Amino acid sequence: MNNTLSRRTLLYRAGVSAGAVASTALARGASAAHLITREEVATMVGQLLIVGLPAKTPDDASARLLAQQLTEGKVGGSILLRHNIKDRDSVLALTDLFMRANPQVLNAVDQEGGLVQRLSKELGFTRLPRARWVATNLSRLQARELYFEAGEEMRRAGFNLNLAPSVDWHDPENPVIGKHGRSFGSHQEIIERYATSFIEGMQRAGLAATLKHFPGHGTSQGDSHNGFVDITSTWTEKELVPFQRLAARAHLVMGGHLFHPRFSDGELPITFSTRALQSELRDQLGFSGAIITDDLDMGAIRKTYSLEDAVVRSLQAGNDLILMSNSLAYDPDLPDKTVDWVLRAIKEHRLGMARLRDAYQRVVRLKQRFAFVLPTFG
Repeated sequence: MNNTLSRRTLLYRAGVSAGAVASTALARGASAAHLITREEVATMVGQLLIVGLPAKTPDDASARLLAQQLTEGKVGGSILLRHNIKDRDSVLALTDLFMRANPQVLNAVDQEGGLVQRLSKELGFTRLPRARWVATNLSRLQARELYFEAGEEMRRAGFNLNLAPSVDWHDPENPVIGKHGRSFGSHQEIIERYATSFIEGMQRAGLAATLKHFPGHGTSQGDSHNGFVDITSTWTEKELVPFQRLAARAHLVMGGHLFHPRFSDGELPITFSTRALQSELRDQLGFSGAIITDDLDMGAIRKTYSLEDAVVRSLQAGNDLILMSNSLAYDPDLPDKTVDWVLRAIKEHRLGMARLRDAYQRVVRLKQRFAFVLPTFG
């Protein structure tokens, strides 16, 4: 591993935020315009990016490049998807590569259980039943122990961020949640009880859990992996309750690539909606943790928006972590391009530095809680 760290990496690992540096300079009378430099923006943007890759082994060029980008602070986290996970040894080698590149990395994976279990029994991991089965057959304490044991395996395998659980409502007609038993149930008390067991089990094992898909994907008639999903005619108020009741327990919430006039700004999906993420999720429900996008490479977004537009709109709306699988159309320069996109949006007054600093600080706090090696302060 290259031991020569960039200035922005050293600043981050020492716990010194770019926002704090800028605030000090402002106090001394410097102009805001003078303070906006590419280096400062890059310091913050890098920590907001969770990026995927096409690699299946650590010897792949895309894996080596991502490790380098992590070391340089250009990327803050990785995500391994189904196509990356082929055998246990390669998975462990990939996460180890990323942890050695930067101990502050967020290594993410989807590990709900049932159909959505990337670390499978075939790879030597404990089989996780689907959420519907867990809520029907286990007590809350049994469920918490199950998820704790699964979390310990994940942590030992190099993961510290689980993009689960789904707290969507159960509707057997739903093609993406209900059809596969990904919801704990169709009663708010059941969803709250078992989602709490999931969160507590994972957090006890050292993993951050993620509530999804705000404000509720369970009664939709479409799958946002494939395209835009309008939930106007199916969504009901009850679907908001699990997010409201669990807002104080979870460290992350993921918005859905969904549309509803109550939550959307104009015709924008929830992912790009300040009304949904700031006014509803933060102001009304009181969520103070990090908000993460669903994958911006999904069909619901890429069929309508450029990736640049998607990234900028995500940050404008209040997302703190930007998730991009970067696999189907792999771009090795994606982190540098993202910095350029954000810098341009700031200079054109489409995105404020205060919003960027806020996202950065939330991610720093998340990493202080769940990263593999905590930063040294003072």
